[in-house]
Amino acid sequence: MKKRVLSILIVFAVLVSFSSCELVDQTNVTKQSHNTGISFSWWGNDMRSKYTLESIKIFENKNNIVVKPSYCELSGYKSWLDAKIISDEIPDVMQINYNWLYEYNSQGYEFYDLETLKDEIRLDNYTPQQLDLGRVNGKLQGIPISLNSINFFYNTNTLRKYDIAVPTTWDELFLAAQKLKKEGVYVLEMGEKAFWLSCVAYAEQTTGKPLFDSSNHMQYTAQDFKIMLEFGRKLLDSGVTPRPDGFRHTDFFNGKTAGLVCWISDAKSYFNDNSGVNARPVNISLGDLITVNKGKSIGWYKKPMALYCISKNTKEPQKVAKFVDHLLNSEEMAKLQGTEKGIPLSKSAQEVLESRDMLSDLQAVADRKMNADTSIKAMSSHLENESFFKLFLSKCYDVTYNGSDPAEKSEEFVKEIRSIKVLFK
Repeated sequence: MKKRVLSILIVFAVLVSFSSCELVDQTNVTKQSHNTGISFSWWGNDMRSKYTLESIKIFENKNNIVVKPSYCELSGYKSWLDAKIISDEIPDVMQINYNWLYEYNSQGYEFYDLETLKDEIRLDNYTPQQLDLGRVNGKLQGIPISLNSINFFYNTNTLRKYDIAVPTTWDELFLAAQKLKKEGVYVLEMGEKAFWLSCVAYAEQTTGKPLFDSSNHMQYTAQDFKIMLEFGRKLLDSGVTPRPDGFRHTDFFNGKTAGLVCWISDAKSYFNDNSGVNARPVNISLGDLITVNKGKSIGWYKKPMALYCISKNTKEPQKVAKFVDHLLNSEEMAKLQGTEKGIPLSKSAQEVLESRDMLSDLQAVADRKMNADTSIKAMSSHLENESFFKLFLSKCYDVTYNGSDPAEKSEEFVKEIRSIKVLFK
């Protein structure tokens, strides 16, 4: 009884905290007094929400099916979705992150098997390998929208000003930092996940050992994590990047950083947001993934940008599946979405973009480069586990700013990650 009351209180608290950023289209609210329709949730900025709402209206008008949208920035979305699952009020259709699919399954929640809805969803638009990215426990529980990878983008104006070539190795990156630090400029600006994945890449390149093996089992010892902690400290101490927990992405435009590290799917929104203090136009170039000279492994990965999933408890699966097909494969959604979420995996959507010459922007170039590099493998979902990389960052800050011993902190880290049950089945 006490556990049930606690769960209810947690759900209530999360829903209250999320209510300030959850937005619902008012036109649909009116319609829903007579027809509850399909509920659909996603995260994204104003650009994404605008075209998604426009696409929803097109679907409603063509199919006489009402769609109730809920959307927010990524921050807070996962907590909201957790609360919906606990309270058994999950939306019919939802955009979810790659690692969440596995986390929810490990906690006992499965999504609808989409292969049973192949009459409504054109699954032949995808290769078996692409669909396998959404397959858990033998069931197709999600369909990936596009593939994503970390990329290095540079402000060529800033590099030219300080006579610096685009770095291709970690050594070149640290040499650039030596020169730029005197000018009060960082080489790169990156968020927490990009920082974490950079440390993973360096460790895998130097040890030749993936953090997770092909069966998704963690292989690293405290000594391996010590390498990562020391490398993270070096990135911060040398002036390669500022603290990732202060990531704003706008310093790229005002000359405070020479480069920006981000996902392909974030590039368009970041580079359209030229809003930094003293911001000025920039010439943007796409760099190579940074490696160790003669490294033993590439250390970089690709993953689904996000997936569309259907609730296992949906009341009208055929109607819901028809809407999912619209989101993934329709001409209307393809034109509106373009490459904002990366190049779509759907062959139908790609054909629409190709016919309209919409596959020539920076994101499309980055996407083609990612897919041409056969050394970039599919990412373990565990690498995106927030508890995992946030704990690593806290240890890295202790080592960097509090003078803690890397060996001691790596031992602590290994002991504490044992509490993250999804990592150890």
